[in-house]
Amino acid sequence: MSSKALAVPLIRHVATRGYAHAAPAVSEARVKSNVLPNKTLIAAVDNGSPITRVTIAFKAGTRYEPQTELGVAHVLRSAAGLSTKNASGFIISRKLSQIGASFSASGDREFIYYTLEATQENLDVALEYLNNIVSNQEFRPWELSDNVPRMKYEIAALSPQVRAVDLLHKAAYRRGLGNSLFVSPKRIGNISSESVQHFAGSTLSPSRCAIVVVGNNQEKASIVAQALQLPSSGQASNEQSTYYGGELRKEMGGDLAHVAIAAQGAPAGSKQSLALAIAAKALGNGPVTKWGSDNSPLAKAIGNVGPFAAAGFNVSYSDNGLFGVMLSVAKDEANSAVKAVGQFLKNPSLSADAIKAGKNQLKLQVLSEADQGSTLVESLAAQGLYTGVVKSPVELAAEIEQISNNDVSQALSNATRNKMSMGAAGNLAFVPYLDEL
Repeated sequence: MSSKALAVPLIRHVATRGYAHAAPAVSEARVKSNVLPNKTLIAAVDNGSPITRVTIAFKAGTRYEPQTELGVAHVLRSAAGLSTKNASGFIISRKLSQIGASFSASGDREFIYYTLEATQENLDVALEYLNNIVSNQEFRPWELSDNVPRMKYEIAALSPQVRAVDLLHKAAYRRGLGNSLFVSPKRIGNISSESVQHFAGSTLSPSRCAIVVVGNNQEKASIVAQALQLPSSGQASNEQSTYYGGELRKEMGGDLAHVAIAAQGAPAGSKQSLALAIAAKALGNGPVTKWGSDNSPLAKAIGNVGPFAAAGFNVSYSDNGLFGVMLSVAKDEANSAVKAVGQFLKNPSLSADAIKAGKNQLKLQVLSEADQGSTLVESLAAQGLYTGVVKSPVELAAEIEQISNNDVSQALSNATRNKMSMGAAGNLAFVPYLDEL
């Protein structure tokens, strides 16, 4: 009952070292999964694609960072593909490019994903380098220093919407899920090689790992798992995150205000999470046609305040979640628009037609994962780590169809009864405070 379309953060930072480009897989096939004796979950979808995609995912997201080493997860995913014990970063890049393979690393608040794409005839060679990248990372101090400009660029390139969502999480959870996806600019270059190595050693372990193969069989996933050389057990804290509610703001100037408002949602894999995902789609995600008007319930609630963009969202984690609205609006209209969104979230009302439209839009999003190879493989890995069960997009779509209008209304009522949280970035001169909504 969990998919990356349903369960992962609204904004997930992707740190990528790409060496080639591969075409997407298309066909739907049955998902086969199993848990190995070392507690590693493996899953495979043999869809007949000429491209095989392999994701090795770990519970090594930012929520597991020690409070004294905030930002270490960002450094870890940014360092993927650097020199290992057996090969330099140049050799890894050159060899993968020679066989037409592609490697990337990405992460969110829960997980880090190492994803490989390769043709069938070159898969075995590519997997050797994937294993080397994941199992034998060294984090050489001079290479981490050379990586500082890249991290500074990543931080500088963040959009105000991303910053608003990041602030929303910090306000809502404080620690754990409240840890930022990004290293603080003041911490860039100050996280030592030893700190990264310790974090990797405590989180990249078999019991915290899921391996998913799309385009090959389950035996291949088992071979990948057996080849990994990982510490026997991770020592990272698994403390649950408590929802507190609150508000954080970052004044950045400009002509727009970007505001994320949310209430406590539901954990991934639950029926309530699925219902809230439908409700988020039903609220609206902007016009559905180019240059078309926005006739969603959310747009009607905001009214005629000039140009704006508003979308409902639902993000679910292993033990908690957020349900709310992301709003971008001209600074002069921010007061009325933000207050309208706040009032709507406190007393939401969705018609049967809106819920039906939300269902259809969510099913389209989930089923589209089957056509996007890298998205599908990471989605299946997230499912496995969240719930221990891996379901195909078709199975998830069937579960979405089974959610009733009453389920959506009840989940919406329960969520909006909780204390609100808000994160805001941009020109905040006229953005009301949370207690003014």
